Amino acid sequence: MNDKKIAIRELEEKNRADTEDRKRLLEKLGGELIQRIGESEPFPEHTGETPGGVLADYRGLQKEIADSEDIIKSLEADIQRLKQLEEEISGKEGELSRLEKELEEVYFGLGKALLEISAPGAADDAIKDQEEILLGKIGEQEKKLGDLEGQEGGILVWLGKNAKSAVSKGLLMKYKSDLQRMYRSVGEKYIAGDPQAVLGGEAGEITEKARQMKEQLSTLAVNLSMLKGERRNIGDLFGDGGSPARRINGQEKHIAHVKGEFPGVYFRFAALAADEGENSALSSVLLEEDKPALEKAAGFAAAISERKLGIEKLTAAIRIDDERADIERTKRSIESQRQRIAAAEEAIKDFEKHIADSEHHIEELDEFIRTNGGI
Repeated sequence: MNDKKIAIRELEEKNRADTEDRKRLLEKLGGELIQRIGESEPFPEHTGETPGGVLADYRGLQKEIADSEDIIKSLEADIQRLKQLEEEISGKEGELSRLEKELEEVYFGLGKALLEISAPGAADDAIKDQEEILLGKIGEQEKKLGDLEGQEGGILVWLGKNAKSAVSKGLLMKYKSDLQRMYRSVGEKYIAGDPQAVLGGEAGEITEKARQMKEQLSTLAVNLSMLKGERRNIGDLFGDGGSPARRINGQEKHIAHVKGEFPGVYFRFAALAADEGENSALSSVLLEEDKPALEKAAGFAAAISERKLGIEKLTAAIRIDDERADIERTKRSIESQRQRIAAAEEAIKDFEKHIADSEHHIEELDEFIRTNGGI
């Protein structure tokens, strides 16, 4: 029996090897046949385990790969565009900040020029009064600083001069800053009011420059808003499906999985020709050069089939051996039971004799009691 099992294992191992060799052989042939067919449609049926059905499955896998590759290209394009947008936005934000600072300086110059020529609509009397006050305070602090610089004396004089100088410098900076803000405010309000009057000289030149810069800033702000909107839209798309890197990785894994399905499709396609022989629906695409592969595949199939029959015979023989062994075990059990039954029957006879002897003894004792007048 052990020899039979060893023989079965050897046959199964040979069948596994031949099955694998036949599979590789037909996978290669199936791939060649499908490549030979190309984009043509030589088969009317496109469903089930037919040449047309298997070919449709192959093209379905191709489409899955193409769709995934298109998604990857789209994601990579979006990533590249997002990088470009970040660079453009950063550049335009820097340009916007620079222009805003430059425009503040232009507003400052314009406000100062407007007050110098008392341009109509530029400022009211209160603003002019404020300018005079600030100019006066600035002049006053500058004079104090000049006087302090001219003082001479000991350490105490020097300490007092430094303290007073620090206060005057702080006030001077404050008044100058207030004056600058006032000039910028005057210039900004003047441009915002879109005055129709044409100014001459420096004020006119600065006014035109301020208008141009404001228009540049407006255009830049619109462009920046559009770029940020596009960046937000791309970011929203990424947010819906996870990070672009993760989505690309998912698509690449899907492509690898789909590619792993191709050998099975190739095998199914060639197997239709190998299994059906000359009656195969694939005969129209088969060439003379394909015959050796088909003959070899047929040889593998015949050997596998023969071994399977041998395995079935050996398995049947093992089962016969098992049944015979079971019969022998059953016969031994029957004999054992028969021996037990015989022993039990002997025991029953002994028990019956014992009962009969006991009953006879009881009768003798009853007779003795009756004979002697009872109890």
